[in-house]
Amino acid sequence: MNKSLVTLLFLLAVTPFLVQCASQEEVKTLSYQLRAVNKKLEDMQSNTVGEMQKKQASSSGQLNEMQQEILVLKSELEATAVTNRQLQEKNKGLESSLHDIVNKQSSETDIKITQLNEQLKQQQDSVATLQSARTQEAERKASAAADAAEAARLKVKTAGNNQGVAHFQAERKKQIKGQAPAAMKQEANTPSSTVHAPPPSTEPASADVAPVTPVAPTPKPAPKKEQEQPAPAAAAAPTDELFNQAQKKYEAGNYQNAYETFESSLNKNASGANAIQARYMMGECLYQQKEYDQAILQYQKIISSQPKHPKTPAALLKQAMAFEQLSDKDTAKILYQKIISSYGSSPEAQQAKSKLSSL
Repeated sequence: MNKSLVTLLFLLAVTPFLVQCASQEEVKTLSYQLRAVNKKLEDMQSNTVGEMQKKQASSSGQLNEMQQEILVLKSELEATAVTNRQLQEKNKGLESSLHDIVNKQSSETDIKITQLNEQLKQQQDSVATLQSARTQEAERKASAAADAAEAARLKVKTAGNNQGVAHFQAERKKQIKGQAPAAMKQEANTPSSTVHAPPPSTEPASADVAPVTPVAPTPKPAPKKEQEQPAPAAAAAPTDELFNQAQKKYEAGNYQNAYETFESSLNKNASGANAIQARYMMGECLYQQKEYDQAILQYQKIISSQPKHPKTPAALLKQAMAFEQLSDKDTAKILYQKIISSYGSSPEAQQAKSKLSSL
């Protein structure tokens, strides 16, 4: 388009010169060409320039919109930057506060843990002291009960012996009274020079003073044989037979009679093979009759006298169960723990663990 304008201007400039030397035809041709050029210029102005102006106007509008959007974005970016700076400052404050809180809580937690450890240690010491005291008290009670039971047994045994002595004295008196007439007859047949025996009236008195070794009226062997005779007593059944009878009574549920028979078996042979078993079964009879206090005493006699006997863990277990029946669960726990610690390889230790876990 610039080239056409230059050409047109050049033609206009040289037209006066060309008119002088050009013909009429040429002038018409030039005029026609000028009109065509003008038309083209008008067309160009109406089409190209208009479109360019429209495009320029549209571009200007878009540029304005873009500029506005850029301004909005800049403002948003500035607001975002401000918000970020504020958030960073808040984060720094929160981090500092959080650090202070964590340090404070950590120190407080350490103090609380230290206090709790001290309290726990004190409680453990108190529990250990209490367990030791209860164990000692239980052992003292059991020992006192065992001593009382032993004293009662000795009293009963002494009473039985006294009855035997009284029976022996009565028998000796009868024998001495029967010997008195024979001694008097012998003295009547003996010469007076050879009579040196004491009067018969003194012999009963000597028998009353010392009935165990009475003095015979004459040196005959018959009184000596009578002196050596043991005190009369009822024939006793064998210990094993008594134990078997007691066992049958226990299995039949006759616990009172079984207890008495076990006791008789034990008294007959306190050091026999069935002595500890008989003592244990006496405790079992009492336990079945719900006489838990007396059963504990019987079991304690085994525990105190035979701590290494195979029946001792069973006695400890039943003793703990008896305390549990008496609602003394603390003492029961102590005994269960003692079974586990002292007789860990025994079957009763497993039962003690089960019992302990259920308390």
